Amino acid sequence: MPSLVVKEEVAERAATGEKDPSLRASIRDGVSYAVMMGGAETYFGAFGIFLKATTLQVGILASLPQLFGSVMQWFSALKMDRIRSRRKVVIAGAVVQALSLVPMAFLPFLFGSGSLPVICLILLVMVYHGGNGATVPVWNSLIGDLVGPSIRGRFFGHRNMLTGMATFISLVLAGSLLHAFDQGGIPALGFFICLSVAFVARMNSVRWLTRYEDPELRILPDQVFTFRQFLRRSRHSNFAKFVFFIGAINFGVAFSAPYFALYMLRDLQFSYVEFTLVSATATITQFLTFRYWGGLSDRFGNKKILNVCGWGVAVLPTFWLFSAYIPYLLVVQIFGGFVWSGFSLASANFIFDAVTPPKRARCVAYQGLVNGFFMFIGSLAGGYAAVHLPGRFSLGPWTWEPAFILPVIFLISGLIRLVAASILLRKFEEVRPVEPIGHRELIFRISQIKPIAGATFGLFTGLFRDQRNGRNGNSV
Repeated sequence: MPSLVVKEEVAERAATGEKDPSLRASIRDGVSYAVMMGGAETYFGAFGIFLKATTLQVGILASLPQLFGSVMQWFSALKMDRIRSRRKVVIAGAVVQALSLVPMAFLPFLFGSGSLPVICLILLVMVYHGGNGATVPVWNSLIGDLVGPSIRGRFFGHRNMLTGMATFISLVLAGSLLHAFDQGGIPALGFFICLSVAFVARMNSVRWLTRYEDPELRILPDQVFTFRQFLRRSRHSNFAKFVFFIGAINFGVAFSAPYFALYMLRDLQFSYVEFTLVSATATITQFLTFRYWGGLSDRFGNKKILNVCGWGVAVLPTFWLFSAYIPYLLVVQIFGGFVWSGFSLASANFIFDAVTPPKRARCVAYQGLVNGFFMFIGSLAGGYAAVHLPGRFSLGPWTWEPAFILPVIFLISGLIRLVAASILLRKFEEVRPVEPIGHRELIFRISQIKPIAGATFGLFTGLFRDQRNGRNGNSV
């Protein structure tokens, strides 16, 4: 028995990267990156609102930079066969991303508020996401070679738990700081400090990136395929069907995502502390559950988790229609953080399973391009709808006149996600041998995490029926 315990401890240490210098560096890089995200990127929308961005500009701020980042992913993947050092490419993109935060911090001091600083902010956020996009396929290719298949779920669950914790802490501190400076009548200085700290954090992540092992990447000519070929094969490719499912979900997400901050800060008149409290609740739930999802991913596969969490993600925005009471929204955010942690971990790990290493960077880039397009169109459609939807809706004798129009956007977003889940989830399959488990049993296992998880997931038990195990999907 003692020897078995020792073996389990050794396996756990290996799965969390304690014994590998590159994986330790990856965790520290991820934590520093998360500080930047929590302290700066999370507040880009709030920064735009502070600079007097319109509803449409808020949508553009959330979507156009993401699309540009996706295009940069595609461009980076095209050059993969010419890259001699993946580590150097990742470092260069990280430095560009960090440097974009410097002029961003000075915008309110140079231009005040209005159209000009908002346009400058959009351009700088494009550089921010462009620098990150250029690294995404290369980083995924590199980390996929460094993390063994048998520990991916647990390693990324552990890494995501720590990065989620860092995101939560930095998000709360940044929100508290913004609230304090807003109360003092100098909110611009608060944003300046947050963006400056984010710059330092990203440069610290660059320091850890230099410690990654940099194995040589060899791509043979027959392993190279164009985006057109990817689209042409999509009807028969398991991975492509997965990509379009994620893209459709993200279309629905982008339809409403840019406007939650606008709804809380403009319509509900939340303070920065209240806004941060609601936003941070989802983040803290994610980092508390990532590790658990990682173990389920290794054991039962990523598709089962996507089947369950895909429905949770779909119904999530509709809960915002029923109340603006903060305690209620906190419960909604707990549920949201729970299902999003499983969804994001399973969707990221599915790529590693479904794609062979030489094709991984290109496939990640093509997925990013599809996602970026869907998110851009979804965000613009949501912004257009927010401006043009009527203030009253009638169906026979029933009339609904919402106090604010944005909750209607949340309802439409939920309907889009539900359609995507109901049609596309069944189109792709698990690609590696895993332990079989029915959806009801998986939901029961998930419900053991916390009582609130059991209560929320119990609502969906009736949505699933056990399915026969299908054939393994083809790798791209």
